[in-house]
Amino acid sequence: MRKSLIFALLTLAATAVASSAADERGFVSIFNGHDLAGWNTGACPDGFRVEDGCLVTGGGDGGPGLLCTAAAYGNFVFRFEYLLSGVGNSGVMIRADADEQLAWAKGYEIQLLAPWTPHRDDLHCTGSIYGHVAVTNRPDETTGVWHEMEIVCDRQLIIIAVDGKVTTWAEMNYVKSLRSKSLRGPLGLQTNHSGPDQWVKFRNLRLRELDREPDYVVKGFSSTDPRVRKLTHEAALKLDTLLAGQLCALLAEEDSVSSVGAKKALFDIVAAASAPAAPAPVRSSVIKTLQAQAAETESEIVRHHLEWLLGMLEN
Repeated sequence: MRKSLIFALLTLAATAVASSAADERGFVSIFNGHDLAGWNTGACPDGFRVEDGCLVTGGGDGGPGLLCTAAAYGNFVFRFEYLLSGVGNSGVMIRADADEQLAWAKGYEIQLLAPWTPHRDDLHCTGSIYGHVAVTNRPDETTGVWHEMEIVCDRQLIIIAVDGKVTTWAEMNYVKSLRSKSLRGPLGLQTNHSGPDQWVKFRNLRLRELDREPDYVVKGFSSTDPRVRKLTHEAALKLDTLLAGQLCALLAEEDSVSSVGAKKALFDIVAAASAPAAPAPVRSSVIKTLQAQAAETESEIVRHHLEWLLGMLEN
């Protein structure tokens, strides 16, 4: 039964990746093509340079290290193009840590590797979750040409595709070595660590942050994983009133996990808006949103709860 489920999900994921390859809605560039603004060089300040709109790392550029985003990301779709020299060796760290010493312990690497060694197996080749999950479909590993990789982090699900074809699919809960890994953190590009004359180039780095999308975030409240629910709660607070309608809908559901999570999120949104230091426009926006939801809902339970929350704001 489980094998059938995995196959079905993998097929669905492959279809989704392929069908969305040309869809760039919601994506934003995270590299400006001119400098390293928005990135932290960490312990290897000379590990990357900018050339012709590309991020370039060469074997003689300062030793092993990571170039990490200043921002942390939890659930996202990350797309970029990469070009490997004949012996290029790099990788992408996901959900890492701002402290480079902790990045490898908390995060996990998606490998980028030229086919230069006979010891390069499916667990350590391009597209693998390095040392954790082997590729199920070997990607095109031709060097000297540009390839596109897509990394999807959907809570516990990780999907990796190269040139529009899924190479790796992993459910973290079912991979022992990934169970304790982080669900949120910076993205990191690994410096090239092969020969001094070798290099790796990156361009067109863009990210779709799923935690900014209300319809995606609200689904996290039904998770049985407390870590997922915690991150969902944090994302809900950032969305604030944009998520109010979905939160109110959850209050009326019988699923106690979802309704409890929605109730707590609404309470914390109201608490922040009712704080003495909260700007008046913020408080006014929350009041108007809750009043509108109270007028629209058909559930007496939801209406009474919203009226109680409004009392906190209007007193």
